[in-house]
Amino acid sequence: MNKAKKKSITPTINLERKKRIWFVVKALIFIAALFAIDTYKSQLVDIGIPEHYIKALRLYLYADLWISFIRLAVVLYYQQKHKLSKGVKSNFILGINHIANILHTFVLIGAILLLFNIDPINLITSLSIVAAAIAILSKDYIANMINGMLIMFSEEVMIGDEIKIGEVKGKVADITLVNMHIVNDDEDLIYIPNSMVFTSQIFNYTKRAIRKVSFDFDLKNELASDVSSVEKHIVDVLGEYHQYINSESYVLRIIKINENFTSLKFQFVLHRHSEVREKDIRKAALREVLKYIGEANRK
Repeated sequence: MNKAKKKSITPTINLERKKRIWFVVKALIFIAALFAIDTYKSQLVDIGIPEHYIKALRLYLYADLWISFIRLAVVLYYQQKHKLSKGVKSNFILGINHIANILHTFVLIGAILLLFNIDPINLITSLSIVAAAIAILSKDYIANMINGMLIMFSEEVMIGDEIKIGEVKGKVADITLVNMHIVNDDEDLIYIPNSMVFTSQIFNYTKRAIRKVSFDFDLKNELASDVSSVEKHIVDVLGEYHQYINSESYVLRIIKINENFTSLKFQFVLHRHSEVREKDIRKAALREVLKYIGEANRK
């Protein structure tokens, strides 16, 4: 089930640089700790620290350090290869981060088991039936996570894309292992399960060859008698956005004629790399259409 709520969207910050600084600090601390453990292992045992405690700590420090290093190296290589600017979110980086977080969790669980002198491999083998039962009970959640990973490592839907899934239309704000976050025109943050995203028909407006903007409105038949005047008025209103719009693409079409009202569709094409938001232009045009209708009714 879809879940929606209001939430302020904060600007994207460059988390990768902070993670690199944190990794350097953590690496220095962990390497110093590992050196101390390997150097003074016998002394630690002599003062009464159980050997499986030391083994658990070494496992966690080594594994955590290597996972963090590999994640950092892969992300850095990807950013340099694709020349990503600072602060840009990437599906691939999201996927790598989630994989690293999962591995960190497994390592932490393994270290805790060793802390209690429990061999993780033997435990998994002995609880294989229980593990299978848990997997069956949580198959929907696991499927959701797998679908989330597939979405992250694909380029069909990227963070920042304008998409439509079912009745939900908006910009992709984030992709997690559980759901996709979409911000609609009303600034509502909508969560859509990854399984639904993976099995639904998706309209990706960002990746289409042209950026077409359109909106529908109704006019009384007497006001719609001069369609060219209505079209000229809307085009004039969009004057401040002309640099973003293909001047040859303005079209006002009659969709349907009813007894009292005529349904019209106005559309135009934005230049491929225009930074202006489609909803800003659509909002400005619709406001002027309403103003035009109000002024015409008063005459």
